[in-house]
Amino acid sequence: MAQTQRQFAALLGRLGKPEAEFNQPWIAGTTVKSPAGLRTDKFIVGLVLHWNGRVTVSGAGIAALTVDSLGQLIQEIRLYGQHAVYGNIRPIVIRGGLVRALNRIFRFNYVPRDQASAANSAAWGAAGAAQAAGHYDFDIFWTLPLFPQPMSLSLAPMYSLKGPDWAGNLFLEADCGDFSVLGGTGATVAFSAYGSGAGNPTLYVSVMRPNIGVSTMNRLSPAISFKSYKLLDSVLQGPTFANNLITTLNIGKKMAMVMTECGTPFAGLSASMRAYASMSDAMLTRLMVGLDGKELVQISSGFDEQEWSQWLGGNIMPVGYNEYSFMRESGNPDSAFPAETLTAARRFEIDGDVSGANNQIGVLLQEEILGSPALAAK
Repeated sequence: MAQTQRQFAALLGRLGKPEAEFNQPWIAGTTVKSPAGLRTDKFIVGLVLHWNGRVTVSGAGIAALTVDSLGQLIQEIRLYGQHAVYGNIRPIVIRGGLVRALNRIFRFNYVPRDQASAANSAAWGAAGAAQAAGHYDFDIFWTLPLFPQPMSLSLAPMYSLKGPDWAGNLFLEADCGDFSVLGGTGATVAFSAYGSGAGNPTLYVSVMRPNIGVSTMNRLSPAISFKSYKLLDSVLQGPTFANNLITTLNIGKKMAMVMTECGTPFAGLSASMRAYASMSDAMLTRLMVGLDGKELVQISSGFDEQEWSQWLGGNIMPVGYNEYSFMRESGNPDSAFPAETLTAARRFEIDGDVSGANNQIGVLLQEEILGSPALAAK
């Protein structure tokens, strides 16, 4: 090969900056859809969703804000399409709030760059705080990496989407929240265009495309990273148990990481909306990955897990979250658990301890890898 391995890695590391893809009006309770397929002439390693608009709080205001209330204005993000080899697949199905939590846990000292305008800079409160009446012009962000977390960014294209493999058949959808996900009611919260009492907020979608030449891109066949979730509500609202099955995990792909999110739901949510009044570490108190009823590692305490995660990442683990990563220590996707080798006769699972009670909800995020990167000879 004319290029050395080091030179090739340098080429892959040219991630560039977010590139504008499309924008659409954000309308509460609806779904924003890409008007056409995303551009697929290059690799795609990440997405940035940017909400730009006004929240008007009126009357007595909001009695108690939800957890990461502004982050709930996008309820779910889906990326799907027709792949040249794998057919119709959905690499991304993830809650908007989970995107932000994932970054807080795995990106050192990360805080979303949400901001209010200078003209309307009154503070927006934390979870449980009251929010006074007023006009609040916001920019709110969801940054979604399409590669496994955590890993070297120079490897990102090797575990992301190669645009030409989708040939113009790659689409994005985002479900919009409503007044209730902030903690408000239809009488106290309204949405409009930025700096205005009319119109609608705008959702801007940008795509991270590495600056890789065509010849280099054509040689690389990446693995594909999947992010999907399942609800844990029925488990958390069921009987209390210790060292038992919480739920089964997917098979058929390598498993890079699982993450749980637990809390109490906000009481005034509209139908199909989801937001937390508070988060809790007391609902799912121990998380272990197992196979056929036997844990791969016997963990003594969920606090031990969180302490280790904090030491590895240098971040404070948010209350209500726990993660079990197969690649966090090494940052190497090859360390992912080989769940693609399991048959339907095997039971890949998460086990642990649950303190069951009514009014508890939760989510399990699974991050998987399909295939292995391959580099054709030049």
